Amino acid sequence: MRRGKLKRPAFAAAASGVTLTLTLALVACAGGGDGNGAGESPEPADLEGQTIRVLVSSGHQQFNPVWDRLGEFEQETGITVELDEVGTVDIEGTFLRDVTAGGCTYDAVEMLDGALPGAAQHMADLGAFLDRDGSSPEELLSRHVGWAEGAMTYDDQLKYHPYYSGSKAIAYRQDLFANPDNQAAFEERYGYPLPVPPETPEQIVDVAEFFTGNGTEYGIVFSGQGDSAETTVADLIFRHGVVGYQDEQGNALWGPEHTENQEIVADAATWITDFVRKGHAPSEVTAMATGEATSFYTDGRAAMIYDHIYLPWAQFNAENVTSRIGPSGSFEPPNFAEDGSGIVFFWGYGIPECADAQDAGWEFITWLMTEENLQLALSEGEGVFVPTDLEPLEWATAENLIPEGVAQTVENSQPYRITTATGRIRQAVNIPLVEQLFQGQLSPEEYARTSGQAIQEEAEASGVVD
Repeated sequence: MRRGKLKRPAFAAAASGVTLTLTLALVACAGGGDGNGAGESPEPADLEGQTIRVLVSSGHQQFNPVWDRLGEFEQETGITVELDEVGTVDIEGTFLRDVTAGGCTYDAVEMLDGALPGAAQHMADLGAFLDRDGSSPEELLSRHVGWAEGAMTYDDQLKYHPYYSGSKAIAYRQDLFANPDNQAAFEERYGYPLPVPPETPEQIVDVAEFFTGNGTEYGIVFSGQGDSAETTVADLIFRHGVVGYQDEQGNALWGPEHTENQEIVADAATWITDFVRKGHAPSEVTAMATGEATSFYTDGRAAMIYDHIYLPWAQFNAENVTSRIGPSGSFEPPNFAEDGSGIVFFWGYGIPECADAQDAGWEFITWLMTEENLQLALSEGEGVFVPTDLEPLEWATAENLIPEGVAQTVENSQPYRITTATGRIRQAVNIPLVEQLFQGQLSPEEYARTSGQAIQEEAEASGVVD
């Protein structure tokens, strides 16, 4: 809890290792607080003296400078804020255990994309707060990237306030691409000018081949291990036109119900693994997550990197790196299909329907989402995130706090269906299979069939297939 101190939520600590009886859960949590919900607009005095508890990720250290300003918010509003900071992987469980056991501890909650569907039934409709404030969900969403509406809306209600995102993109060494000798040699070899940056999948392949052993060791590097490997393969599958893991009925999009998509998934897997097979990416990618791939690139051993490049973007621009490899540019990976899209991940803020201090929770969320606070987090916080609000996104890109390629991906991507099984599908099912793909234990065709079947089985076991 943060007001000059931190602690784990009391409920989470008490529940550790304990089997909960849930029969009283929904009865205790029903009703919607003490009547201080989204009715008539409260006077400031109505909020003074209220205390709210807010559940946030301890991993979002970008917001530490904002949390340091909580005293200003408290002084202005009379609301006391207690932050419960827990690990990213613990937020969903902490919240759901609390509400289903009737605790209803929190007045505002930060949620990761995979947790949004399961928690949505416990969240208030934010449209009521917006309407009361003279706004609307439509007006709010118009200020954000296009996919935010589909990602934050459940049963035609805005259950979450969008704000935080991330995606894959490609960074490249500008010194190599701007070199006149390289430009002349490339055009002579491939018959077209060296693209700065590449605009098609074929151009990326040509550029990677050209720079391998030419001014650097390899043309491209990427992660072949863990979550960062899975999201690279997923990004390519999405960009090939299979946008998501599950269809509207919950079936795997390249599983037994959609075998026609397995060839497309195999093509996506072939495209990325061919870089290693042909020697244009290092075989060591099988042991690389984002950190290792970043080090490989900043050591000057690759011309391009395809990864979560917004995370190490400040490192790419640090003097000790630019003195070695020069400045980096970035670009959104191109789609292979007209209806393709990159994969994005995201967070939203919700207000529990049973919260005692909904209006105070809303006051906190609207304060947090001000452009001043978002810019503070982006410019002075530790690490970086990609805002979904278009104005801070444009500002952060202009300030080179976020790579342009990532901003383009976040702005251009489509929403995809997320269910309560999606997190397990990605983490428990797909990561091991993607690692086997990069290790050569599965061919692209075997990966497409095996992962499709495994995703279907997980979806069915999770009860999300209609």
